[in-house]
Amino acid sequence: MNVLLAVPKKNNSIRELNYFLSQYEADFYVFPEGFLDSHVLQEALDMIKKKEKYVITGFKDLKNKGQHKALVIDGGMIVDEYTKCILTKEERQKGKKNGENIFCVNTKFGKIGIPVCYEIHFPEVSRIMCLDNPVLLINIIGTGMYHNLQLEQWTSLAKARAIENEIYVIGSSHFEGEIPLAYAFEPSGRCILLRQKEYGGFIVEIDLEKSRKKVIQYCDDRVPGLFYRLTEG
Repeated sequence: MNVLLAVPKKNNSIRELNYFLSQYEADFYVFPEGFLDSHVLQEALDMIKKKEKYVITGFKDLKNKGQHKALVIDGGMIVDEYTKCILTKEERQKGKKNGENIFCVNTKFGKIGIPVCYEIHFPEVSRIMCLDNPVLLINIIGTGMYHNLQLEQWTSLAKARAIENEIYVIGSSHFEGEIPLAYAFEPSGRCILLRQKEYGGFIVEIDLEKSRKKVIQYCDDRVPGLFYRLTEG
């Protein structure tokens, strides 16, 4: 399965959507957190329908306190969605509204977990998603990295999520003033894509069987009775 990770320019999502869907051929296309918003959603859906594409994209719901969501769009129809549950301090101060349930979305390729941006920093988010046996985790990111240390930390966390859940973890951010990036890690933790400071689309080949094998079976070796402190406020 070939996945297109888009690193698009901001502030003209319809033009960027048209460019990526027209210039690249992939089984499905991934766009960052907040790529679309309520003002352009219908136009974007019409374009995706016309081009007969399968898209997973970030979406800013301006009608619902600016909630950040991930939409699964098949031929112009929204077939599933996930709302970001873990917000940064700055997002909470701005009055953003969080989601209330961590789960995988359903796609024609199988279940996919979409930890949105900051959520990749919390192993509990990816682990809860992985209890549903998804074939892939996709980290859609809002802004890029603000400095090289953050980029190193972010990709290290993504690599850890891949290893501990034995699953592909891929992600991309916008192309803007910060350091834009696209990355992909195999279930073993091996990096198969890491691009930074580049605009464009980056195609990564995903072998879904590698995510299904679960050689070490970390999830099966959990001892939930010992983890109760994680649920304490």
